[in-house]
Amino acid sequence: MTAQSRVANAADAVGASTTKTTITLKVLTCESCAKKVAAKLSEVPGVGSVKTDVKSNTAIVVPKGSATLSPLQLWEAIEKAGKETVKLEGPSGTFTSKPKQ
Repeated sequence: MTAQSRVANAADAVGASTTKTTITLKVLTCESCAKKVAAKLSEVPGVGSVKTDVKSNTAIVVPKGSATLSPLQLWEAIEKAGKETVKLEGPSGTFTSKPKQ
């Protein structure tokens, strides 16, 4: 690996961490529920990857490339999965109630 590619990889990692959205759910009790939540979040336009964690009741959403994710669409995806969002934190801000856009 060249120094230049290491810098590019580090920049990608930093970019991903600053554009990710962390969603805290009221309850996420089992892996089956977590998979359903991840599937619904993956349907939102621009979503690149989703990582759910049952222990911390969270879903971390990383956009594809430079896509900007809609907090409203992410929130509604959680609702479609039959779950309740407590907090959504991302590049567009922090929301503790359903965003308007």
